[in-house]
Amino acid sequence: MNSASLAALRRQVWSKQLYTDARENLYLNRFIGKEGSGSIIEEKTDLLADKGYKITFGLGIKLSGSGVTGDNELEGNEEEMTDYAETIEIDQIRNAIRLTGKMDEKKNAYEMRTSAKNRLSTWMAETIEQDLFYKLCGNASATFANTPTAAASSRSIFAGGQSAVGDVTAAMKMDTKVLDAAKQAAEVSSPRIRPVMVNGEKLYVVILHPYDATNLRQDPVWNQAQRDANVRGDKNPIFSGAMGKYNGMVIHTHPYIYRTDDGNSSAYISRNLLLGQQAGLVAWGKKVNWTEKSFDYGNKWGYAGGAIYGALKPMFNSVDYGVMTMFTAGAAASTA
Repeated sequence: MNSASLAALRRQVWSKQLYTDARENLYLNRFIGKEGSGSIIEEKTDLLADKGYKITFGLGIKLSGSGVTGDNELEGNEEEMTDYAETIEIDQIRNAIRLTGKMDEKKNAYEMRTSAKNRLSTWMAETIEQDLFYKLCGNASATFANTPTAAASSRSIFAGGQSAVGDVTAAMKMDTKVLDAAKQAAEVSSPRIRPVMVNGEKLYVVILHPYDATNLRQDPVWNQAQRDANVRGDKNPIFSGAMGKYNGMVIHTHPYIYRTDDGNSSAYISRNLLLGQQAGLVAWGKKVNWTEKSFDYGNKWGYAGGAIYGALKPMFNSVDYGVMTMFTAGAAASTA
């Protein structure tokens, strides 16, 4: 009985460590917050305690009426709330490592269980991270748990002043004009993409592919802005790892930004992201967990890690709720 209790406790400890490591390894972790926190990626935990495989929730837009003045009648002139239902589903994903056996473990100086845990936590973090990015970018092939949706036309900005991705050529790259156009569209489109509040300042987060970040650094307007007002000493997590700040946008870079030819034979196009509140959602059915199992009469051990979760880019009446997608051409930097 003691052995069983200790084994169960061991699994709980390693499950907790695996979840903590996987969560902390997420680059997007700095943007994840609880429901109602006004975060960029909202975390829903309803299904951790309840049965079911999906959550339906409401997305609303702010009131736009002018109200009544003086002693004019308010009764009968009430404004209706506009809401739209969205559903996020969850599914299970797992991976495992099986060791060769006690003799092989004897030959190795490092601790095998720790090595297995580290590799599984890295795999889990990268799997969830890529799924989140691909959902936000509208990569149609990332169908785990929820089917991604391509960017709506009113949420799309194309480099070079183009109106379709097929018209973007290799010369039409990321620059401050694209950033300005994306922010302007986020502010005036309906529903408006709400910025996040950081130390009393309204900010959007932009995430660029490294190729596009390199192109932005070659824009003289960007360089001047960094000399005048770059991120300096801000301790809020939203600034951690940022490459700079421009026109109310904090700019980050990540290789999981989706790139494809998008039907364009002349260039590969990045789907760079401008993100506001509730740009993405993560729902948990079971957090990252750890399982150990023996094989071959205890000679071999296997370690498994997995989670039940789902990721989604919410849509309001077929329009991306908190994401603006910037389609720009990018390629590996040349030393020529």
